[in-house]
Amino acid sequence: MEWGYNSNRGGAALRRMNQQHGHFKITNEDLLYVLSSFIYEPIRWNERFGWRMMCEQERLGLFYFWRQIGNRMGIRDIPGEYDRFERFNIKYEEAHFRYADTNHRVGTALFKMFSSWFPRPIRPLIKAGICAIMDDPTIEGFGFKRPSTLTRVLVSGVLKLRVWTLRWWPKRTRPCLRTLGKHRSYPGGYTVEGLGPPGT
Repeated sequence: MEWGYNSNRGGAALRRMNQQHGHFKITNEDLLYVLSSFIYEPIRWNERFGWRMMCEQERLGLFYFWRQIGNRMGIRDIPGEYDRFERFNIKYEEAHFRYADTNHRVGTALFKMFSSWFPRPIRPLIKAGICAIMDDPTIEGFGFKRPSTLTRVLVSGVLKLRVWTLRWWPKRTRPCLRTLGKHRSYPGGYTVEGLGPPGT
């Protein structure tokens, strides 16, 4: 995303991603859904907690960017219209979101990873905070405890306070590229070809 899919680095990332996905039997419908989540979840987050709303050009930019990524992954039948792909995203969730033990294991591992990014004293709050911004079908699909109304209100309030703060924060003058930053998972650096689980 930062370097473009036609760059050397972007091409290497696509090859590595296709190589990893090739180790698993994934239906085209599942690939379509995950692809759609990269488009619509950031937009939904922005609508709830962004310090400014995306314009139509930015929303369509995400749609066309990820649609091109999907084409380069060999995903079939990607809708060509923004609204139609969003309808697919919603209908897929309605049809498939349900609890499974594998969901719970993956969700628990993700919470542990997210918590490790924060100071130890506040780590127990991280899971509650993340659940507080999830909708009920997602929480039930992971098998996590539904947060109280008070927890939801408090977490939402903190995130909206962040919105207010960012509106008055000094404007960034240079892009913040994650690919040029340090990563705890790879303290010694990394190559694109070496990313991902061993053996994939």
